[in-house]
Amino acid sequence: MIDRLLTTLTAVTVVSLVGVGQTSTLDHRYYPEELHEDLQVLRKTIEQSHPDPFRYHTKAEMDLLFQSVDTTLRDPMTAEAFISKVMPVLRAIGDGNTTLAIPQAFASLYAHSLPMIPITVGVLDGKLYVDQELKGFRSLPPGSELLRINGRQASKILGKLRASQVPEGEDTTRMDRQIEAAFPELYLRFVESADVFNIEYKAPDGTLGTKTIHSMTRDEMTQSMGQRGFNLRSWRMEELGDVHTGWLTLGSLDRKALEKEGIAPEKFLNSVRTALRKDGLSTLVIDLRGAGGEDTGLADQVFSLIANSPYRLFKTMSVRSGNIPDSYKYAQPAPEFYASLGVDFMPELNGRMSLKTDDPRLRMIAPDKDAFKGTVYVLCDGGTIDAAAALVMLAKRSHRAKLVGGETGSNATSYCGGQVLQLTLPRTNCVLKVPLVRFVPDGDPGTATSRGEMPDHVVPQLPSGLADGTDVVRNALIQLIGELQ
Repeated sequence: MIDRLLTTLTAVTVVSLVGVGQTSTLDHRYYPEELHEDLQVLRKTIEQSHPDPFRYHTKAEMDLLFQSVDTTLRDPMTAEAFISKVMPVLRAIGDGNTTLAIPQAFASLYAHSLPMIPITVGVLDGKLYVDQELKGFRSLPPGSELLRINGRQASKILGKLRASQVPEGEDTTRMDRQIEAAFPELYLRFVESADVFNIEYKAPDGTLGTKTIHSMTRDEMTQSMGQRGFNLRSWRMEELGDVHTGWLTLGSLDRKALEKEGIAPEKFLNSVRTALRKDGLSTLVIDLRGAGGEDTGLADQVFSLIANSPYRLFKTMSVRSGNIPDSYKYAQPAPEFYASLGVDFMPELNGRMSLKTDDPRLRMIAPDKDAFKGTVYVLCDGGTIDAAAALVMLAKRSHRAKLVGGETGSNATSYCGGQVLQLTLPRTNCVLKVPLVRFVPDGDPGTATSRGEMPDHVVPQLPSGLADGTDVVRNALIQLIGELQ
């Protein structure tokens, strides 16, 4: 017993000492002149490289906003505080792919060493609900509505977290999916650091309760949870025999990420094409919820499974200019991108360079004679972005599929993505990411210019799904398919 106590005390002492070092790093304050310099680097980078920086506000309005932010940098502040000061600028640009992140050294601390609240949440209808606890045992009923954490109202917590995210125009669904994906870290960064969390909640049965849980590091959460369930591959195909349906889940359109999983996209899609021909399936569901990635070529290949008429993803693509930005010395090199601009793009009067109209990326693609001829549904939500969102838009606008789920996280009229310029600001070491290509999807968006593509059938996840661990959207669609057969 004494040996165990001594071991515990030693561990606590080590953690405390490590915590002191981490806190001093996180609390480092930068002088105003350093902050001014980083703000100017950020401003010049956006003006010189972002393909659509004045979409929602004129240059004059953005100039005034930058000047306003600059006047607030009067006192020494941390990197986190600097990011908060800059956030109004990023939110005004309204591009979810233009972000300013914490320094890489800080990211490692959040990923492994800093204690944080060990729960994940669902953001449903403007409220926070308990999804999972990341501490190995359950004390909060899943699906419970969070009312207060350490006396803070859940609505105010959600407001702080949303304010920390960059929206895609007026679309907030993307922000909510990002909050769900990183709630412990975001709560620590933008709400509070605490060792203990007193959580007031309303259980699914309507009863009120209070529980106290203790903070844990990400490594401790991983160790406590252990290996649970199965690691499902990003791309997978299920056959639902009862409803003669193939369920194709595509969790990413990032070729490099797929290759790390051992997934060969072309080989996989050929196997899907064969299964659709041989197995007598009358319906295909393509599940793109939460899918991102910049590989538009993969989006073309996926759509070829179902295309019944000539198609293309984009009517045009453009970049800001052919010039390498002044801040390139702080960036991860992208020589191939800049070398291709003079060859592939033509200048325009509005300061953009547009992809040549005869470029293969804008060509109409003839449909495959063996493409699937049955009924198609595509699932999407606020986490469906970039090439995956473009695939969703094409499926709807070509009238080849019905969309089910929620609004996409990329703008329906045009969005910025593709190649990203990533640079480390010279003073604070914050990481700025700026997409370099503006994509205009083919077809009529049929929605407000500041929103994502809207589904034909809006089917949200529900608290009851969190409570019993079911996929409400999937179940609703399977029921619909069964009723129509």
